[in-house]
Amino acid sequence: MTTDWERFVQVLARCLAQLPSRATLIIAAPGNRYVQFVQFDIKLSAELAGNRYLAQPMSAAAERMLRELGWRAPVSRLEIDNWQRSLFWPLAEPVLVEFARSVALGLQHALGVRAPSELRAMGWTEASGDLDLTILGLVVKPSTDH
Repeated sequence: MTTDWERFVQVLARCLAQLPSRATLIIAAPGNRYVQFVQFDIKLSAELAGNRYLAQPMSAAAERMLRELGWRAPVSRLEIDNWQRSLFWPLAEPVLVEFARSVALGLQHALGVRAPSELRAMGWTEASGDLDLTILGLVVKPSTDH
């Protein structure tokens, strides 16, 4: 993993640790390549774009890597189209870093995002509107309708 991706892992882990309850965070690259996080009171969930939404499907090797990293594969018969992963609070910092690393590896190797500079972020909470995502160092797009 390059220095840029390792830096992304560290700031993403810090960002996830600070997400308030009922927050949604989307980090995306062009071509519908994205990860979406939803913070609940006791659970942090993530979805990584599945092949149904991708112009370039993931390779079998990329899918195997995601499984090894703890992601659950899409299940089309249940209308689950994305890769999923959830963690339950409280979460120690090393667990959040490992989770963030699995996201970075998914973005880079499964979805083909070359560098974190391709990513854009937006986020909001049900209660207070837009999230402050400056910690990510990505170009933050203001949310519109949620």
